[in-house]
Amino acid sequence: MTQKVRWAHDLVRLEIVLWDHVDARLKRDHDLPLSSFETLWVLRERETARIGDLARELRITMGGASKLADRVRAAGLIERTTDPGDRRASSLTLTTEGREILAKATLTYDAAVAELLDSAGVTDAEVRATQSVITRLLMSTPPTTA
Repeated sequence: MTQKVRWAHDLVRLEIVLWDHVDARLKRDHDLPLSSFETLWVLRERETARIGDLARELRITMGGASKLADRVRAAGLIERTTDPGDRRASSLTLTTEGREILAKATLTYDAAVAELLDSAGVTDAEVRATQSVITRLLMSTPPTTA
């Protein structure tokens, strides 16, 4: 296996480990799946967002984003309304309950990731360096369009 294949292979496995660990903690502590948290996280600093914004940010399909938004709306954490500027589009906004659970769940998410980082002895400098690489890679690749 080449170094780049090994790196990508390990990165994918790490993403799965992180997802499973954080998802379990969020479900246990807040009855909130990580996919729902990710939706709230995307909306946290926006007054409104469209389904397409959610799809681009999460790098999922429009259909997947629409279904995800419907599940999060059913939980009372976001509102989904027809966009007044384009009746074919939907606008998403956080509800008060969504903002409250996001604040609490963010602390849980942070603690769950810290557990993994601390157990491996990962330093703050290593986290910053890794984040820099991840950010550059994400910015250089087009979002999902399917």
